Amino acid sequence: MHNTINMHKSINTNLLFNCIILVVLMAVAPARVKAQNFDTSGTAGLHGQYLFRYVDFFNDANGNLTESCSLTGIITFNGAGAYTLSNTQLFDSEGTSGAGDCSSLEGGTYGVQSNGMAQLDTPLFGAIPATLFGTFSQSVITASSTEDDFFDLFIAVEAPLTSVSNSSLSGAFTVGTLDFLTASASLARQGYFTLNADGNGNIAAFTVTGSAANLSSGNTLTQSVAASTYALSGTAGGTLTFPGTAGDETQIVSGAKVLYVSADGNWFVGGSATGSDMIVGFRAPSGASSNSLLGGTYFTGGLEDDLSGNFLDNFWGSINANGAGTIIWHERFDDVVDIETYDLTYDSLVTIGADGYYYDGSVYNYLLGANGTALMLIGSNQQFSLIVGIHAPSIAQTSTVWINPIGIINAANYTPITNAYAPGELVDLYGNFGVAEQVDKVLPIPPKLGGVQVFVNGLVAPVYLVSSTQISALIPYEVSGEYFATFQVEVNGSKSNKVTVYVDNSAPGIYSLTENGIGPGAILHADFNGVTDTSPATPGETVLLFMNGLGTVTPQVGDGAAGLSNPLSYSDEFTGDNIIVALDDGVNEPSEANVLYAGLAPGYAGLYQVNFTLPTSGLANGDVNIAFNTLEAVTEMATINVSGFSQTTALTVPGRRASRVRRRAVAAGAAHGRDGKNRRRALPERIAPVQ
Repeated sequence: MHNTINMHKSINTNLLFNCIILVVLMAVAPARVKAQNFDTSGTAGLHGQYLFRYVDFFNDANGNLTESCSLTGIITFNGAGAYTLSNTQLFDSEGTSGAGDCSSLEGGTYGVQSNGMAQLDTPLFGAIPATLFGTFSQSVITASSTEDDFFDLFIAVEAPLTSVSNSSLSGAFTVGTLDFLTASASLARQGYFTLNADGNGNIAAFTVTGSAANLSSGNTLTQSVAASTYALSGTAGGTLTFPGTAGDETQIVSGAKVLYVSADGNWFVGGSATGSDMIVGFRAPSGASSNSLLGGTYFTGGLEDDLSGNFLDNFWGSINANGAGTIIWHERFDDVVDIETYDLTYDSLVTIGADGYYYDGSVYNYLLGANGTALMLIGSNQQFSLIVGIHAPSIAQTSTVWINPIGIINAANYTPITNAYAPGELVDLYGNFGVAEQVDKVLPIPPKLGGVQVFVNGLVAPVYLVSSTQISALIPYEVSGEYFATFQVEVNGSKSNKVTVYVDNSAPGIYSLTENGIGPGAILHADFNGVTDTSPATPGETVLLFMNGLGTVTPQVGDGAAGLSNPLSYSDEFTGDNIIVALDDGVNEPSEANVLYAGLAPGYAGLYQVNFTLPTSGLANGDVNIAFNTLEAVTEMATINVSGFSQTTALTVPGRRASRVRRRAVAAGAAHGRDGKNRRRALPERIAPVQ
């Protein structure tokens, strides 16, 4: 089954403009069930030997790199939650005789959910044990230790079952690389190129495009690389040898690399045995590419350093792409220097060329793999980045009533499955439900509609809409405090599979006029007329924004009950002073709006209203990005049109990623603390080995 989420709803769940009041019977709430945990139903699918590369960097409080480590080798998964390591090679820039902080782990634990989200112990120990969070798809694993604030990246490919030869690597591959020589950002280098292997150990000469911090002032450059060689034998990988020596400060790529080629010959990963670089390749497009190949859900992982501000980040997450150039991103984003981890959601617009390439004009080079199976982003100039995306698996239906394990989204902005979900959030569930379309518009809306019930952690959820392929329901407020939410649908007594996702206190998504969370937001003037291009917001004006996912409220209301008007139902994020609305015109530094109210819209359920006053200066006229910050998340997909400011034209961009390096978009002087609720480690605890 093709698992693609349509980013233009066939069934309208926009609450603002249809005036749908989501209410359920305020009967006695069902008893709380025991705390939910990580779903390990996909663990058995990850078994056997994989070949991996893991890089980890240490930094000081100012973002300066101080030490780097890498570990390569074989990781063997037993299909029951335990792994062992063998044939490992450890590098530590501080030495491996006790002076450095890194040591190899002989084994560990792991778990995989039905939707491919995974956790595993890091394969080496730094100062403290850590957990890799990531995803598993197409026999490729990508992960980062986002909850432990490690600056790291793990990539593994399935190992061949039988002895291989040079013929295992043949054809054209899209390749990206990132390195910080001698653990120094001043020697950072990145690049991308096409590698043509002949199946006999030879690689044709090629041109690498990228940048190096110590060359050409860090600006984009190209280098010619002479013919190279590779050697593969056995099942434990081989070597890839470029001209020159490893650590050459004048080259983007040089010297010998450990080379691990996947069992199917479509992927490889590697790096220097005496360094901490990462090199990743996947099969290049064989024919003309276009946006149509970039469709569906991709699992992502990345490592980045913005040298303009020593801004280090790594992340794991996913994207939803619509096949027409629109990408909706979720990143579990770890701001390593500021020690903040949060959910970042945004959109970008690309135009994939016939060669599978697109440059956004300022920051990222997009590289699409054969048949759209993979996506890679490499930074440009002073933004050093390696981001790898693997198309999510096509998941077979396992029951008559079936939830697509990657098909649960925020109803406002279509953010993908790796994003967190919040109490009180309206979500769309996609799958096969076998019922006729029905929308309940009569108060109160019952917890059962058209024979359909939705359970979240065993609690009955208010159901607003049902159809053969989509259900819209509200997450009960009672999941507050949990780390996981498990969804199950029951249709006339027939139960679906269970799908588990992460839960946090908030998961903001702004409704938009386009009904996909992108572009002009669902915003009203104080007179309840819409804010539009022909009726823009003005300096100092107070406007009303409508959104989803702001979590629990005070005073409390029943699941699905309408927001109160006297007293108002304030979002606990607002009363905790955790909401910041920053307006980012792409020209000036973000300007902070004054948030006056955030909570349920009076008389409505599942619909949050935020009243904020625009600043009187500091913005350019036109469409301005709204960066909505809570303690747990940042979303920047919707815009507001403004007029009356001194600057005449805002820099309108399809997504903030194309214009600004990804960090919390807040005004100067605005404070925002660390996410107080990191993702829960669901694996057995472990202790560091004796040194």
